[in-house]
Amino acid sequence: MGIFDRFKKSTEKNGYIEKLIAKLGCDCSIIEEKEVKGVMARYHQALIEGKKEGYIPLIIIPSEMLAEMIDTDADQEYSIDDRETILSKAKGIDVKELLKRLLDEVMPIEEDEEEDLAGEFTLEEQVDHFLSSEDIINKKIILAKIPTNKPWEVAAWIPMGGFNECPMPEEQVAVFKYWHEKYGARPALVTHDVWELFVENPPKTQEEAEILAWEQFGFCSDIVLQGVGSVNGLAGTLINSSVWYFWWD
Repeated sequence: MGIFDRFKKSTEKNGYIEKLIAKLGCDCSIIEEKEVKGVMARYHQALIEGKKEGYIPLIIIPSEMLAEMIDTDADQEYSIDDRETILSKAKGIDVKELLKRLLDEVMPIEEDEEEDLAGEFTLEEQVDHFLSSEDIINKKIILAKIPTNKPWEVAAWIPMGGFNECPMPEEQVAVFKYWHEKYGARPALVTHDVWELFVENPPKTQEEAEILAWEQFGFCSDIVLQGVGSVNGLAGTLINSSVWYFWWD
């Protein structure tokens, strides 16, 4: 393959990055880091600057699928231009009722299965970095400065959801607002099927962590069923952890 062919292939491969940035229409930079610490340092710096300048930093792991999700021309329920509609719908959502409904939908029918699902509480190592950043070392990612001082609104800027039990964007906005008010949680990293939240005031006790873990299980059952294995096991990862991870298979 000649130099021109390699350049053309590289341009085509990364074209969705420029597409995503153009659709966002806000200040963005393309960054690459050699280690996880570098990704976290970039985010923390932007978080400090954002609080002063009135923006919310968001790390976006670009892909063609994510570009299609926010494309105004694609056959999607929402596009990036539907931001105000999403935010308006979110205001009408009773979050506690929503979380109860989502939990009811994923709970097993049999009582013994429910006991296995609950599991035993075991305190786990604190999570202090974005888990997705482990897979993006030396790859191009986007650091977007979302022009709002309301962190939960970030979910309306990247309207992914409504697939594989992933809540709709307006439901994400409502839940993220609820968790921001309780724990200082803010959407910080997104892919086509992942949200990671940076948390400034995580739960400190087992009781608080277990209540939150059931909420998170309803919101994203895969983190238990295809992850830690039990809800109380999830609770053990939440105490004093500054990052929450959600993934929908």
